[in-house]
Amino acid sequence: MERLALLGLSYKRGGVGVLEQAARLSAHLSPVALAPYVQEFVLIQTCNRFDLVCALQDGQEVEKLRNYLSQLIGKKPYLYLADAALEQLCRIAASLDSLNPGEDQIMNQVREAYSRAKAEGTLGGMTAFAFEQAMQIAKKVRRDIEIAPMDTSLFSLAKPSLEKTLAKGDKVAIIGAGEMGALAAKSLADLGRYELILVNRDKTRAENLKQQLPQTSLLSVMSLAEFFQQKPAVQALVTATPVQNLIGLSFSQHLPLKILVDLGIPRNVGPEVAKYLPVLDVETLQEAGRARRKELAHKLARADQLIQQELLISQQTWTEKQLGPAIKRLREHYAEVLSDLSPQDAHRVLGRLLHVPIKGLRAVARDHGMAAAESFLHEVGLNAQESPSLLVASGD
Repeated sequence: MERLALLGLSYKRGGVGVLEQAARLSAHLSPVALAPYVQEFVLIQTCNRFDLVCALQDGQEVEKLRNYLSQLIGKKPYLYLADAALEQLCRIAASLDSLNPGEDQIMNQVREAYSRAKAEGTLGGMTAFAFEQAMQIAKKVRRDIEIAPMDTSLFSLAKPSLEKTLAKGDKVAIIGAGEMGALAAKSLADLGRYELILVNRDKTRAENLKQQLPQTSLLSVMSLAEFFQQKPAVQALVTATPVQNLIGLSFSQHLPLKILVDLGIPRNVGPEVAKYLPVLDVETLQEAGRARRKELAHKLARADQLIQQELLISQQTWTEKQLGPAIKRLREHYAEVLSDLSPQDAHRVLGRLLHVPIKGLRAVARDHGMAAAESFLHEVGLNAQESPSLLVASGD
């Protein structure tokens, strides 16, 4: 995995402003733009992180890619290489590196990033292996260690403040019927304390969300245009859209608002609103996230330990995957040498002859990397011309 790299930014490095900048510039990270630096890549974007997972071009210095991203984003991204990159991807998929540890939706977001890269043709053997292993390990972590209840999300950090602020029977509008908005709506509907208005640009999607929520709750549906036109008297707003500054000061002053929860990146609530009303967003929820991380310290440590154990297996799997073509060539070479023997004798002798070189080849690859193993294969004339560097194509 020597050429695997993970570069990115999170809520912990640069704050919301840098994440907003990264979201706007993601269009620049096209296959053509990244071609000088990488052979394959997957882009992960969530409300609290931005990560590029890639396989570097042969001989390419990762610092050149890092500098390119720095120029686009305005801040130098963190960098993980080789096994460390796979480990960090596992921590991301298992939601150990999230603002709210254990949130459910990060696994879906990682899976969607993988599927999108596959559909767009930017996924390759190395990144496919990394994501498949990370999702498998994350699933095991979530199954074996109860980090958080079902449906935990970023909204879960804002929920206590919302409950303290609102009275029973208050109206709450949830703008955005995507995954994050749906989790917020479900969380509030389960309380049964508030009248909820589901708002979405496409009203049908809001109607579909309504059907998934407890029908004992007071639920109504509006399109975004209707919401802005009618200005319903709501005491709280929860926004989860990709639209920057969707809620400005002028509009918010027409409503009897007590609190706003902004789950969007870029931020949906204009900065001027926070001067007059409490606004909970990725920036202001960081303290709550740190407090929860402290409470979960023991479980998070166990999760990290489990990841380390599983990574050893993944590394062995990758080595075997890369050595497969070389071992096949070794078998073919010795089989040709033993061609004068009977098939039964050749099979018996072949097993004995191959035991030592295969065991040594695996040890070289494990301890010194595939580049060292390829040097051995080259020296004995067994690195076939059609075999690509590091044999990554065998991962497809």
